[in-house]
Amino acid sequence: MNNLTWPEVYQHRFEWAKSAHSKFMLKFDNDLYSTREIKDQIFVAVYGASQVGKTSLILELIGVLPEHYSTVQNVLRADRDYGRSATSTVVRYRASSDSYWHIHDVGGNSNDRINLNNSQAKKVLAKIRSDMEVMGGQYNVEEIDISIPEEYLSKKSDRYKDIVIRDLPGVKAENNNEREFVTKAIKDKIEKADLVLLVTTIDNIGLVVQPENLELDELQKWRVNPQRFKIVFTKFYSDDSSLRLCNQLHEQEGSINKDDIRTHIQEQIYTLDNDWKWDVKSQLYALEVGDSWYKIAADPSEEIQPLKSIRKDFFDELNDVIYSASNPIIRLCHGYQIGNISKKFKSEKNQEVSIDLSRIEKEIKDIDNEIKDSNINKHQISINREQEDLNNHIVYISNFYNDCKNKLSHVRLENLEKIIKEPKQKNTNMLDDYLRKNISNIQDEWELIKRESIGSINLSDFPHLSDIDDMQAHLNNYAFETYFFQENYNSDLNKIKSIIDKQLVVINDSLKNSYLKYLGYIELESKKKIKKSENIILKLKNRDRDLVKKRYLLYKEKSSLEESLIRFNSDRDLEIENSNNFSGFVQNEFKLAISDFSNLAKEESDNMRKLYWIMLIRQLNIDFKVVEGKNEGKN
Repeated sequence: MNNLTWPEVYQHRFEWAKSAHSKFMLKFDNDLYSTREIKDQIFVAVYGASQVGKTSLILELIGVLPEHYSTVQNVLRADRDYGRSATSTVVRYRASSDSYWHIHDVGGNSNDRINLNNSQAKKVLAKIRSDMEVMGGQYNVEEIDISIPEEYLSKKSDRYKDIVIRDLPGVKAENNNEREFVTKAIKDKIEKADLVLLVTTIDNIGLVVQPENLELDELQKWRVNPQRFKIVFTKFYSDDSSLRLCNQLHEQEGSINKDDIRTHIQEQIYTLDNDWKWDVKSQLYALEVGDSWYKIAADPSEEIQPLKSIRKDFFDELNDVIYSASNPIIRLCHGYQIGNISKKFKSEKNQEVSIDLSRIEKEIKDIDNEIKDSNINKHQISINREQEDLNNHIVYISNFYNDCKNKLSHVRLENLEKIIKEPKQKNTNMLDDYLRKNISNIQDEWELIKRESIGSINLSDFPHLSDIDDMQAHLNNYAFETYFFQENYNSDLNKIKSIIDKQLVVINDSLKNSYLKYLGYIELESKKKIKKSENIILKLKNRDRDLVKKRYLLYKEKSSLEESLIRFNSDRDLEIENSNNFSGFVQNEFKLAISDFSNLAKEESDNMRKLYWIMLIRQLNIDFKVVEGKNEGKN
């Protein structure tokens, strides 16, 4: 290394960092992280549900030209209907170095780069999807590499950097086998990425806000690791509410910028989660990709121009973030950060689970108290008491009824005849008096019973028969008071006796009807009360059954949370351990580099070149402090 100029010496600045990262990552991905390729590769992982525009976003990031988008998309979909997931396995997209498609199994033994035209590439991808859907979790092609012909790509100034983007299949695919395979395939991909893009549509912010929607613990760390995770919201400019916002901001301020949009999205996040406490604006990107964007972009009207401008700003920033992700110092920073991030994430998760467990325990306690205080026995006692009261009341009413009948019995005709004799003088006045006194006697007895029946049997007024009036009118129609014929007297007397007897029958029937009516009433009312109590008991029993079921589910949820937390903490502890191992490994590589450059400085006879090596060593020490997080200097 004699006679090196300062620029030539300075070129060695990142060699130790590149070598350290490459050697450490070889154990994870032999093909991707080879010593030969690591210097030129940027590894980005893209994650999200099906049909949110992940593949379209990737094509744009790789640099597929708008005029070739449909062609490339058609090949990649392999005649798959629109509206259905086209990504069948984990896919690594990259730019081809020639005019052909290259598709191969990353995990396969052969790395032969077969040249494929559009038609051939489509057939290969169609067969991959078909095999995956049939085999599901047993499918052994976990990742394929797709190189897109350079003729379809823009010529970027940084073409020496190989952007490799992993498209992780949608997590909520329609095919059961596909879902099973996806879960298996993506689990170990996230930690290997220099950058992770979480993609969702703007109308589904909940995907990233609510942790349960992010099915992997690694993805839930996006809030505490803003350097590695970025959130991309697609279909933003075709969304009516977002479009209105952009137009409103443009009218009010005369322009719109990324901060305005990010503030708006974060406000939407706050509405979904009142406990949200993270400022994530710098991680948010509002984009539109694929056919929906090209349709908007084709509109030449003035109101669309601000949208084009703000979208370009977001894409430019995202591209800058992607290109800077290959900075060797930044890569080592990620490795160092894993431990602290895992500790922070572990603390946050344990607090959240602790809150959930406290809630569950309180709910279980409340359920136990509710079951204890359900008062089923109290209502059963009430039913028994009501039945007993009914029986007692029936006995009371029956006794009262029998007593009334006894009281009426002494006014029956045969008894009355002992008190009121038949008239000695056979004349109409005596018969009328005989009729009136007997009926009056019966009525007096009825009125007495009626007064005594207040509060129990509600008796009607005395049912005076019209036959009495008719008989009295008959007696008054005689020209003479005295009978001349015995048979007429006997006939009238018999009629009067019959009327008296009939009055007694009517009185007894009225008493009986009133008794039966009242008895039916109290039985009905008692049955209503009993039925009401029985219904309450039934509801209480059903409620207790539901409470017992809910308590079981809560115990099950509690057990699941506790077991999940144990696994979660174990995984985080392993990450912390790996981070410590990584840190130790990097420190050794750094010390070796310092030692090598120190030896070169000692061996250098030219003072100026000696100074070059000393300056490089000083820069390496600054870089290492940045890696350790002790210095925020620029690289």
